[in-house]
Amino acid sequence: MATRRIGIIVNGATGRMGYRQHLVRSLLAIQEQGGVELAGGDRLLPDLLLVGRNEEKLRGVAEKHGLTKWTTDVDEALANPDYEVYFDALVTNLRVANLKKAIAAGKAIYTEKPTAESFEDALELARLAKEHGTVNGVVHDKLYLPGLLKLRRLIDSGFFGEILSVRGEFGYWVYEGDWQAAQRPSWNYRSEDGGGIVADMFPHWNYVIEELFGRIEDVYAQTATHIG
Repeated sequence: MATRRIGIIVNGATGRMGYRQHLVRSLLAIQEQGGVELAGGDRLLPDLLLVGRNEEKLRGVAEKHGLTKWTTDVDEALANPDYEVYFDALVTNLRVANLKKAIAAGKAIYTEKPTAESFEDALELARLAKEHGTVNGVVHDKLYLPGLLKLRRLIDSGFFGEILSVRGEFGYWVYEGDWQAAQRPSWNYRSEDGGGIVADMFPHWNYVIEELFGRIEDVYAQTATHIG
């Protein structure tokens, strides 16, 4: 069977999520196992073009993993016909402009969430993608965690009977740098750095709840920021 390459632009390759979750644990892991096996027996092997805003960090990531293709110029990357897929792992406040560029460049798109900081911008992106016939998808990674897959099977089997209410508790470990490197992204608590705990985490909870239990019709939320 043949091995086919697929060119993927990874924008945001030096960020915490872009690097650890998507580059190292997903794309590079797929490369190491020889690609993804397709239904007909062929294998699809990612060919990566890294994009980032910090040249020093980007070069360091590329050298660490033996990658030779990288640039700080997203327009240059989008103009490359050898890379047909654009993946966006940027901070939220930079996403809309870059997704619009990728749509205009004719790339297939896979993006982190939220797609935008406002409902209006998100709808505009959806409209543009539809007009251009853009193949697109948004990361829904939590659905494939072993615990949630097991919960889905139990729900479908009728194990819980009729579910009338659901309570979820979510945590996020933050290290301070004494025994493990600090990894707190500033958007957790600095709105000027883009996104926020509501904008960036509620989409995760939304698709998990809707996939497992049913459509959300109303949301009431009270938030506070505590820095101690």
